[in-house]
Amino acid sequence: MLGEILKNKREEAGLDLREVAHALRFQCEYLKALENEDLKRLPPDVYVKAYIRGYAKLLNLDPLPLLDDYAELGRKDSAEVQSEPPRTKNPLLPKIVLFASLVMVIVLTLVVFMYPQKKPAAPVLSPVSVPQEGVPPESPQQHVLDVTATETTWLSVETAEGISEEVLLRPGETRKWTSENGFDLKVGNAGGIRLMLDNNDVGPPGEKGRVVRLHLP
Repeated sequence: MLGEILKNKREEAGLDLREVAHALRFQCEYLKALENEDLKRLPPDVYVKAYIRGYAKLLNLDPLPLLDDYAELGRKDSAEVQSEPPRTKNPLLPKIVLFASLVMVIVLTLVVFMYPQKKPAAPVLSPVSVPQEGVPPESPQQHVLDVTATETTWLSVETAEGISEEVLLRPGETRKWTSENGFDLKVGNAGGIRLMLDNNDVGPPGEKGRVVRLHLP
């Protein structure tokens, strides 16, 4: 089924659900609901179908069978909802909501008139350090990492300074990072990218479809 296929393929690739969510820029709770086939926690169909296509592309899966599974789940859920008896609405509920709204407006109006807003305090300026004349500032050598995608590839980069980023690169896309002491990489499709470190061609870090971790330089 849909959820089982996505979860098994993700675990085979060694990817955490949060890593996938960051790479695709989707909400993690929606991807979790998708793997659990919990339709009640999912957004409208148009967003779910986009999630399925993006998730399938990241895992190198054909999205059409997965979309068919999702449609079948929707039909089953709709049949279960129709079989439940209709719930009776409370006729007093609209009046209660209107009364509560009026009370809230009155309270907020009283608060505004009784407690005038305070003026914001003036900002405190921090002292700026000025370099001494005749002594040029030191500029440590920066390592430059260029990554070019030849296939759709998920990539996590963390610099030695603690800056981290997760991206999903598509064929032809290029990204650049700089660091004084190096980079830690996790690649979801090692044969789908080429690496350049300090203008030196490193090439692909592994075979297609392989998940690799490496430190550069």
